[in-house]
Amino acid sequence: MTIDPATLREMAAALPDEERDEMAIPSYLHKNPVLRWMAWRRVHVVGARLRALCPPGGALLDFGCGAGVQLEAACAVADTVYGVDLVLGPARLWVERKGLGKVRLMGPEGLAALPDACLDLVVAAEVLEHIDDLGPVLADFRRLLKPSGRLLVSLPTEGRLYRLGRRLAGFDGHFHVHNAASIDAVICAAGWAPTERAHIPAPGPLAIYWVAAYAPAPA
Repeated sequence: MTIDPATLREMAAALPDEERDEMAIPSYLHKNPVLRWMAWRRVHVVGARLRALCPPGGALLDFGCGAGVQLEAACAVADTVYGVDLVLGPARLWVERKGLGKVRLMGPEGLAALPDACLDLVVAAEVLEHIDDLGPVLADFRRLLKPSGRLLVSLPTEGRLYRLGRRLAGFDGHFHVHNAASIDAVICAAGWAPTERAHIPAPGPLAIYWVAAYAPAPA
């Protein structure tokens, strides 16, 4: 499931450059087919794991939903979908255009109003690397997830191939304060148990992204 180029361009035109880039919109539209494929490959891998991990009719939170690239996949399996981001305009446009009536969009402050143990899955794709202190965020996820729930993340490796891809894509800024390995260590130290991990496009030095799932350890 993808967002059509015309809608992505409409989203990009309404955003400041930094917000547009953080949502990866230029990557989804890039003229280089390899870079464009890589951007959407991550989306498709996360979407496939999302559909596998969320039980039919469950409740799902897309934290840092950005342009809304996972919301259609979420609605295909979950009955309740929360989309959380600091900037909601692009996701709101996509939700309205696709008629995704299951989606409720909110800022991060809206998490406090959600009841404990109400979610089957939290998805955090390409967002945790931007957050200085992950402790409070992981605590929110832990509170909101059912004991059987899962946290699904997509993380940049910041390796040589990743950095090369950013340069080829024309991104000369650096918005990340963490990488995949450091975030994985923080998640595990906070009491989460890894249940699966995939590397895109391949393990080792070829890895650009990690897609990993975690279970909350018993309190």
